[in-house]
Amino acid sequence: MKKVKLVLLTILAVVYAACSNDDDGPGTDPDTPPVEEPQEGKFVVSALPYIDFLIGSGADLLYTVDSLDSGELSPGDGLEQDGTYRNYIVSDNGVFFSLLFGQGDPGAVAGYRLNAGGELIKLTDFQSETMTARAVIGDDILMIKNAWEPTQEYSQWYRLDTESLQFTGQGEINTNELPGNGEMALFTSLEQVGDKVFAPFWSIESGRTFMTQYPGSSLIAVFSYPEMELEKVIRDDRTGAVGAYFTDGVEVDEQGDIYVMATSLATSDGNYDNVKPAAFMKIKSGTTEYDKSYFFNLTDASGGSFVLKKLYLGEGNFLLTMSDKPNPYATTNSAKFAIANVYDATFRWVTGVPDAASVLRTTEYSDNYAPMDGKTGYLGIIYSDEAGERVSAVYKFDAATATATRGLTTGENVITAINWVPVTEE
Repeated sequence: MKKVKLVLLTILAVVYAACSNDDDGPGTDPDTPPVEEPQEGKFVVSALPYIDFLIGSGADLLYTVDSLDSGELSPGDGLEQDGTYRNYIVSDNGVFFSLLFGQGDPGAVAGYRLNAGGELIKLTDFQSETMTARAVIGDDILMIKNAWEPTQEYSQWYRLDTESLQFTGQGEINTNELPGNGEMALFTSLEQVGDKVFAPFWSIESGRTFMTQYPGSSLIAVFSYPEMELEKVIRDDRTGAVGAYFTDGVEVDEQGDIYVMATSLATSDGNYDNVKPAAFMKIKSGTTEYDKSYFFNLTDASGGSFVLKKLYLGEGNFLLTMSDKPNPYATTNSAKFAIANVYDATFRWVTGVPDAASVLRTTEYSDNYAPMDGKTGYLGIIYSDEAGERVSAVYKFDAATATATRGLTTGENVITAINWVPVTEE
């Protein structure tokens, strides 16, 4: 069994007192406790020149902004990162991590705090294995390096402590055994559910093709934490694979119930014609089995579209990025957008967005923003306008009206991620 050397990194811990991010004002009912004011912070928007985005070169630029509703970013004023294909995540104690996808090789990782002047201050800069699934789990960032070939028996997991900024745990997962059908597992995301980690995965023949002999498999591995010992695999055959590449398919709502978004993988011959419908399924709070009485068929609701990404807005509302063509990488040319409510199984197409045929890409993977007020979400859209010019802009979505309005723009630079980062130091 191959062992991966644990890299220890020591640095000054960041202390942060968490505040509410609720946008509502104080309560007026004397029996209702007042709502806390929004905490101080800024949005961090990453952008990349369009040509660099297409060919996978260049470097992301990080911008700090006060609002996503208006304004324009200057192309060259951002904080330059070490390379493109970066992923971003914000820990619960306010550390903003920028991770380079090294495409199989180790990649550069940087950690920042946001000071009271609105500046990103680098805390650490180190090399790490390329992680294709990651999530905030308590005080840690849990990350998985997926095995890609069936001959690779194990995927690796790493636990990064966000206070000490040290890797404090690592281990291996036998990904050839998880599906139980002769294929291999490829993890799409990670989610904290109580004191456990839910890790949805695809059953595939190879990480090079993302094809399968079992397209109707919705699989989630359940691990203890922090030991990462496998407890069980949750299985269902009513729909397809959970999530997409680098894209989360699991969401825990305000009641602790788990909603699982399943989409489609091609069969071994590359055929999508016989795949099962895309859908939301449910795992009730405190259980580790799919609720067989719940099935929200998104294919029927949308008239045959494929779902690529989700953004949870709160109160059961999801913003969905959809397309007429399936894509396990969740790349979103010709994308259209919908609001779906998993409580009452309603579905509405969004108006006010660019025509689907003009959409070139949307914000990458899971790097979008919602204040969790039940109605608002922000997503970056790159499209061609009526004059044929490329435009990259943040759109604000309203679930109550199923409409969107254009906000912050970056010209031809591609918005690749949107994150809210709190101030952690005066």
